[in-house]
This record gives sequence, C-alpha cells and structure tokens, in this order.
Amino acid sequence: MPAAFDFIFWAAFLLIGGSFAWRYFKAGSFTGAMLGGTVRETLGELTLASGSASSQVLKVHILTAKGSDEPFIGLAIVSKAPLGASMVPIKLSRSQATELSGLLQQASARVVV
Repeated sequence: MPAAFDFIFWAAFLLIGGSFAWRYFKAGSFTGAMLGGTVRETLGELTLASGSASSQVLKVHILTAKGSDEPFIGLAIVSKAPLGASMVPIKLSRSQATELSGLLQQASARVVV
C-alpha cells in the first residue's frame, strides 16, 4: 500500500507541475501562465502597500488569449515578503474593464478628503 501511495503522490505532483511548466513555456511568463495568455504590454503598476519587509503592487497588463487575437486586460496583485510571495490574477474583458473604470471614478468622486 505505501508503494502505491508514493507512486500516486509523485505522479500527481509531476502532472500538476508539468502542466504549469507547459503553461509557463507557452505564455512566456508567470503572469501570462496565471492569466491564460501572452503578455503583449505592461501598462504600469501602482504600489498598494509598502513596508520595511513586504510590499503589495497592482500591475496592469494587456494580454492576448491563446488561439485568438482578441486582447484582454489582466490585473495582477503581487504581494512579496521575505519568506514568500503571491499573485492574485484578475482577467477582464474590455467591457468589464470599462465598467470597473467607471465604478472607480464614481468611488473616487465620492471620497471626501
């Protein structure tokens, strides 16, 4: 029984790792692999939080979907710390990005300083 478990564990580990490695190879970047496309352009980034040992950045990308010339917008919230890092990918269509832009403009107009 333990030998079968070891085989299944390593087979699953290699299958998942191989799948991600293939996506990374096809997309050309970690961000592209996470969002399911190829990064055409990085428009910019916004620092959300910054400390002595950690940071959080919002990056805005234009990507091309696999098998399509239709571009889409990708947002990536990247968090870094001394012993770890994470990325939250957000994939938006053009209409979703336009709607989000409008909502952000409304929210910023209502913020009273």
